[in-house]
Amino acid sequence: MNVLVSQNQRSLEVLEQKIYDHLLNCVRTELPEQILERFQLLFVQAGIYPEPEIRIALHESLRSNSGKQGFLPFFNRCCFIIINRWQMNLLHRDWIVQLVEIIGQCGGPSVIVGQPTPAGRLRFLIQEYVRSEYFQRLQQLADFLNPKNDTDERRPLSTLLHRYPFLYPHCLTNQQDETDYQKMIVGVQKSAQQQIEQDLSHYLTHSLLQRNQASAQLIIESNAASIDLKNPTLLKHKELCASLKHYVSKVDSRGTYQDMAKQFWTPTHQPQTYQHFKASLHDYVTSSIPPQFGKCRFNDQLKGYLDHLSPENDSSLLNDFLTVRTCNQVLNFMVIESRQRPNHSVFMDLLNNVGTTLTIGLLLKVVLLCNKVKPYLERRFSLLFQHYESHAKGAVAWLVKCLEKLNIAWVGNFSRQNLSFVHLF
Repeated sequence: MNVLVSQNQRSLEVLEQKIYDHLLNCVRTELPEQILERFQLLFVQAGIYPEPEIRIALHESLRSNSGKQGFLPFFNRCCFIIINRWQMNLLHRDWIVQLVEIIGQCGGPSVIVGQPTPAGRLRFLIQEYVRSEYFQRLQQLADFLNPKNDTDERRPLSTLLHRYPFLYPHCLTNQQDETDYQKMIVGVQKSAQQQIEQDLSHYLTHSLLQRNQASAQLIIESNAASIDLKNPTLLKHKELCASLKHYVSKVDSRGTYQDMAKQFWTPTHQPQTYQHFKASLHDYVTSSIPPQFGKCRFNDQLKGYLDHLSPENDSSLLNDFLTVRTCNQVLNFMVIESRQRPNHSVFMDLLNNVGTTLTIGLLLKVVLLCNKVKPYLERRFSLLFQHYESHAKGAVAWLVKCLEKLNIAWVGNFSRQNLSFVHLF
């Protein structure tokens, strides 16, 4: 019995691979409109197909398949073979929306009985796909790859996801995703991040040129005239420049945020205990809060939180594990607890007391102290984003501003773009 099951499984895999290879070859060599026509003939109309052997392979796979549990991932992969190719070309991304619309139109009422023919069974299974989480994520990806007007504050926050590459891995993927899909999202993230960095650098360079032609000539390239002048952020020009200057230039007499992080780790004459590290970390973070905000309860809250972190290790020497874990926990405390407990009252208090620019600056200080926690902070913001994603953008303007400023803080401190000239603004 087990041998027979194994043989059937291998036969099914061969049939499915034949269809995968066929679709991959077609999408590499044919125009998008031709691919959509093929897709409709093979999966929607389930009738005459230019390559009869592919239609036969599909029908045989339907007979061999164990139901929708087997069909859904198979059909999902067929869709992504096409999408993975199209998303590489910006001119082809509109076709992804059309593909998703074609599939969505198949989502009529499912009929569980009376499906004797392969065509009828295929219609039933695609209707089940449209009701599945697979299709929900497919729709999300289509919306993400083809963003609409960012300035309409009535639209949900989720429509701004494309603006924040640091959110992509957390909002668009999960551990169950196929490797090819995860690689696609990584590629899209890398491309989007590079585009943001270039757009911001070009915009600031031209803004400086317009303000002071003599100073700008020291910076700009001879081909700069071809660069788009549009502000790539959702911040006003003055706020963009002031925020970036805060994250890149000298904050106070101690220098930039990067200078402060380096000074924190200046070697001492004796090894540092964990208790001493927690006290130093508290002073390091809160030292950037201006005296006029001395009544901000965050200082005391952070001290109490750190005092209660792993007190059993207080006399132990500091090590990399304790450093990373503590910085992670501090970010957890400062931003949001978890998906299950989305408490972010401390974060809101900070925003109300010291403002968005400095709040993001405090988080940046922690990340610069321990770069390993950068993905963890991005994960914290993805939880905030998902918590409010159905809200109108205008109703969560404070979060949009935080995301925009985190974007430029990352560009200013972790990209290859040299934005040191921002102090000239």
